[in-house]
Amino acid sequence: MPRPLADHQRGPLDREAFRRAVIRRRFCAADDLRDVSLVPLAISPEEHAGFQAAAERILAAALAAFAHRRDPARFTGDDFQRLIQSLPASGPVVAGNARLDFLPTAVGPRLLELNFVGVGTTARPHQATAALLDCLPALGQTHRLLRPTEAFGRQLARLGCRSLALLTKDNDREYVTPWLDRLLIQEQLRPVEVLIVPRREWGGFARRNGRLAFRGRDIDALYPRELTWRPSIEAGIEDCRFFLESGCPCLDQWGLVLVEDKDLRFLLEQEPGLDDLLPRTWSLGEQPAGLPRDELVLKRRHDHGGEGVVVGPEHLPAAGSGDWLVQERLRGPRLAIETLGGFSGTVTHDIAAHVAYEYDLVGGSLTHCEVSGYLARYAPAGDVVNLSQGGGVIPVLLEGPAPAGHQ
Repeated sequence: MPRPLADHQRGPLDREAFRRAVIRRRFCAADDLRDVSLVPLAISPEEHAGFQAAAERILAAALAAFAHRRDPARFTGDDFQRLIQSLPASGPVVAGNARLDFLPTAVGPRLLELNFVGVGTTARPHQATAALLDCLPALGQTHRLLRPTEAFGRQLARLGCRSLALLTKDNDREYVTPWLDRLLIQEQLRPVEVLIVPRREWGGFARRNGRLAFRGRDIDALYPRELTWRPSIEAGIEDCRFFLESGCPCLDQWGLVLVEDKDLRFLLEQEPGLDDLLPRTWSLGEQPAGLPRDELVLKRRHDHGGEGVVVGPEHLPAAGSGDWLVQERLRGPRLAIETLGGFSGTVTHDIAAHVAYEYDLVGGSLTHCEVSGYLARYAPAGDVVNLSQGGGVIPVLLEGPAPAGHQ
């Protein structure tokens, strides 16, 4: 289980120097400070290997389910899923950068959620760990940071991509942390040229000589960070269709929302043995009689960002409501932390693994799967861990020196 580094392992940390470092590293802006733990978590090589093995099993099942669910003759979903089924694939290979949200428990990690489309933590949160290593250089001799963008860059090289269009919202600049994430992706993926294209400029895309171009510039791949929530996808479905029909590879393509399913039992249809990584889950009303409500978690199927999650609900909705799921309550470790912003307490935290993946739809096989980074978040109160719900970031380090050539 990932564990906090003791004082003697990390050395004394100058709080003011750390504050300057997180701003310099663009984890946050000086006028929009985001909280981060002063105590990092460490993952051993053996634990990293365990997350890698879990990711391979989960991604193989999830992407096999994606291939199955794309076919209306084999899978009948709800109205939204049928709309997604009408979209073409962007090629014979599905590729991208997923995030698997785990809760560490005494018997190993348990998967809480799968995220494919529009993962918003690819670059910025990891800058908190980079800032910590700036302030504690001796720690960098024994521990290292895994950056998802490094694996992303290698992935683009394998696909032969020299230019990437990052599709964004029109108002991204109004929200500091998402915009910083875009800029960091652009910087860290060099020498790939990343064009940040807000939606108001999408009219500049056109098909030219069998390729997608933006204002006359050939585009080798797309990376959508817009049209990533159900209402926006429904409103922008023709934009999704245009990009996918262009033939340009689309990383984390919109169709993958078919497997962003909070009812993780769909994974068991592909690999029954995955039950060792999943919480027990029931449709509302099917949970065993007599289970105390404080041992349950109530989840609304289609909500994101920590919305629609109730831990230990006082009341359950009427049985038969298809909008809700019931899961067993998993109890993760409680961690004593102190943060840059002055918070001090014992909190619940998660561990998310970023995963670079490639899946061959024709052959039905996972051809590449690499745990490319870690993100840990804490809940200052309660057990719902999500940054949009007021949580903060815990720096995560991998034990062992960086390999040769590592940045």
